[in-house]
Amino acid sequence: ANVYAADCENWWWGFETACSRVSTIWNEGEAGLYLTGYAWHNRSTYDQAKIDSYNEFAYGGGLGLHRDLPNNNQEMIYLISFADSHEKPQTHAGYGYLWYWDVAGPLKAGLGWTGGLFSRSDIASYALLPFVLPLFAVKYDKVNFFGTYIPGGRNNGNVLFLFSRFDY
Repeated sequence: ANVYAADCENWWWGFETACSRVSTIWNEGEAGLYLTGYAWHNRSTYDQAKIDSYNEFAYGGGLGLHRDLPNNNQEMIYLISFADSHEKPQTHAGYGYLWYWDVAGPLKAGLGWTGGLFSRSDIASYALLPFVLPLFAVKYDKVNFFGTYIPGGRNNGNVLFLFSRFDY
């Protein structure tokens, strides 16, 4: 039996569109395996002692679904978990939208945004909190490389996070 996402007709005003998008990706999307990889802390915003104490190998992964749209665009939903800067679990459940441009043959470059919920130990003790971030991408056939920049202040945030998706 197929598992279908929620019926979106009776959601609160404004949420029915988000529900409909997620439901469509869930029902029609193609699967992908996510691997996380690197969290670079901007050297101009951190003290060297902090940099030396941080883990920048953000190992982990997850699963997701994506759906191609007209004009090379794509939307996706995903669930990833990885080692944060303190080597503790950080989890993201998100939606992303990308506008892609052809570069050469199957090579494409994209820009967009991602948003959803995240949790980590040092921010509200793993409470689910919302996020919205810019997203950039390079895609070659079924291999996708993504990056986002998490803004912040002195000794927090200001992290370039890189991850990938391998489409089935």
